[in-house]
Amino acid sequence: MNAHPLYPRVFQPLDLGFMTLPNRILMGSMHTGLEEEKGGMDKLARFYAERAAGEAGLLVTGGIAPNRAGVVAWGGSRMSSHRHASHHGVIPKAVHAEGGKIVMQILHAGRYAYTPFCVAPSALKAPIGRFKPRALSARGVERTIRDFVHSAVLAREA
Repeated sequence: MNAHPLYPRVFQPLDLGFMTLPNRILMGSMHTGLEEEKGGMDKLARFYAERAAGEAGLLVTGGIAPNRAGVVAWGGSRMSSHRHASHHGVIPKAVHAEGGKIVMQILHAGRYAYTPFCVAPSALKAPIGRFKPRALSARGVERTIRDFVHSAVLAREA
């Protein structure tokens, strides 16, 4: 593809040090709602594979919670076990088959979660939320940090 005179580097590779992207086009994170549907992971795999085939340099998934308390809504995706990693594995496989690169956004919904078991740094209800979160203790914060790390490790496994 020819470079646009105002953006000559858009279609040039970008070396990140640990990987090289084929270009500088990034598809930002968005929630599709597919993960909550029956067969949702296969649908998401096709969705992201189509974008990889369209030559986006890097795809960012919709938010995936690091633990149960961090899901946005009932049935929301999370990456907190090897079973979850296996379940999500169809997505990077489909993207890589098209020559694409993908990164998982780890998202903890906090007080914006639409579940009664939400947690946050404080017990302040979000203006748009139905549920008041339970305030995390110092141990709860540390556990959540560990859950983020564990989720990242599992994402690499997927």
